[in-house]
Amino acid sequence: MEHEHTPLRSAAVLALCGLFAVLAVGLALLSSGVYRRTAEAADENAVRRTALSYLINQVHRADRDGGVAVGTFGGSDALALTETVEGASYVTLLYCLDGQLMELYTEAGSGLTPADGLAVLALSALTVETDGERITFIVTASDGTVSTASVSPRCGFEEVGEL
Repeated sequence: MEHEHTPLRSAAVLALCGLFAVLAVGLALLSSGVYRRTAEAADENAVRRTALSYLINQVHRADRDGGVAVGTFGGSDALALTETVEGASYVTLLYCLDGQLMELYTEAGSGLTPADGLAVLALSALTVETDGERITFIVTASDGTVSTASVSPRCGFEEVGEL
């Protein structure tokens, strides 16, 4: 028996192929949105982890070489890490300004302002808290997500006003 190719059978095959194509495109669009949101969340998480790691490593470096102080710089919470190089005192100030974690390395008492620092990475806010033994960093990413980490410098730290 010979198979006939009826117009109804051809239309059904075309409709099935069309449906498959539409579903494939829809699935691709849906999965690209999921991927984009996942990648953005991973980037924000990486920024927070990098910021906390950077701050803690800077405290460890200063703990070995000099002194650690917590205060404010330009009205924002800041960390001051002091070291002596060839008899001169230098300070590294870490603070947040205009959505950026900033670093300012300068000779102590130079009179530089927060705008003179260099942007390290995007960060909405940095809060530095102390409890007498530990320094706690609270970082806020651009999406508003907050992360914290604490460090206890061996050399201790000073709580000062304006740096």
